[in-house]
Amino acid sequence: MKRIVTILFAGTWLLLQAAAGAQEPITAEKWGEQVGFKPDPEALKIPAGTTINKKNVAKYERWLAPSMKMWIEKYGLVLKTVAYQPIRPSDGYIEATNKYRGQPQIVDVGKEFRKRGLRNYTAGLPFPQPRNGLEVAWNYQYAYNGDDGDTYYTVFWISGTNGIEHTEFWRWAFIIRTINRTDLEPIPAIKQFLDKGLQYTSITYALEPYDKKGFGALYSRSVDPLDQQGHIYVPAMRRVLRNTFGTRGDTWNSTDLLYEDVRGYMGYPEWMSWKLLEKKTLFMPMHAHAKLGKKNARKCWDLDHPPYWNPKQKYEPRPVYVVEVTAKFPDYPYTKQIMYFDAETFYIPYKETYDKKGQLWKLVLIGVNDSPDPESMPPLYATCVVVDLQSEHATIIHFDKVKANTDLNPKMFTLSNLRKRGR
Repeated sequence: MKRIVTILFAGTWLLLQAAAGAQEPITAEKWGEQVGFKPDPEALKIPAGTTINKKNVAKYERWLAPSMKMWIEKYGLVLKTVAYQPIRPSDGYIEATNKYRGQPQIVDVGKEFRKRGLRNYTAGLPFPQPRNGLEVAWNYQYAYNGDDGDTYYTVFWISGTNGIEHTEFWRWAFIIRTINRTDLEPIPAIKQFLDKGLQYTSITYALEPYDKKGFGALYSRSVDPLDQQGHIYVPAMRRVLRNTFGTRGDTWNSTDLLYEDVRGYMGYPEWMSWKLLEKKTLFMPMHAHAKLGKKNARKCWDLDHPPYWNPKQKYEPRPVYVVEVTAKFPDYPYTKQIMYFDAETFYIPYKETYDKKGQLWKLVLIGVNDSPDPESMPPLYATCVVVDLQSEHATIIHFDKVKANTDLNPKMFTLSNLRKRGR
């Protein structure tokens, strides 16, 4: 009996040691390999400064998404490469990831996509080393974007044959983490939003042209997987109208973007089925070195030559999760999407969408610039283009100013402020 007890004690001790080893603290220096995986060493041997174009694309297709290869061959996209650089989140986000590690649990909601699909989540990355597509999706949902942000940007409507059709200039301010916060006080939540079950609030309004100026929207996002609720201000009517913001196939502002195409995906994980296809190293613009500001639009985009939508930015070999995404909604316009998640940030730098016939429909390419301060701020979105391949039309988002962790006042996100901005 004594011997059995000794053996059991020793076995328990070994299990505890193994568990302790599995919980080795995640650090800034090893963030990428501890939460994801390292890039392919062969890809890292490609010299920085290499240009990938239609003449040599076959040499590098191993490290290109198939549709990006097509983009290069058919539309003349040029990839100018830079050396791979790891990306880490803020110290606060890393601390939260370690503090709450192992606590989040996925809830199987099946087809009941209005039920919450995650419990015991507080802050940080929910699932280091994700085992499946759904865990990748939850990592994206709570990826490190800072706690708030403020952006000014120009929207270009682009014809593949005629170039620029129309432009508008907008501002978009948001508290992306009203709860689950890691950087700005109060941490982990702003009480007034926590009490209402809201995880996000946003205000956006047009600044140019004159006939659109003042049109704006104020909306918030629930913790539960519901449609976004809010209000729009219509200057011609001088009225605020209550609105449910469709994020299930509705177009944003008559562009080529659906609401959920913003940042790659603006819906909920519960709304989709997520199938992890593979882990690969692919060239992506995660250190895009894109030139911001209105005066730099032509330095950032080839607006003078067909198809008029190609970005001018840098690409590097990145570790990527390739995930097939299908909607649980019967009337959804995309039969499937292929999303490419960066394995260090869990941003979506690239995605493909397919129509009801299963034909490739749209490509979404998002470039990211360096963080101004990696210890306290996220990488900043720098470029976005959505290309409708079937109509040969595109929408470009060119950023003028991008800020994060600016400590926005929650009082900014009120109906009275929406009216004030509109006038």
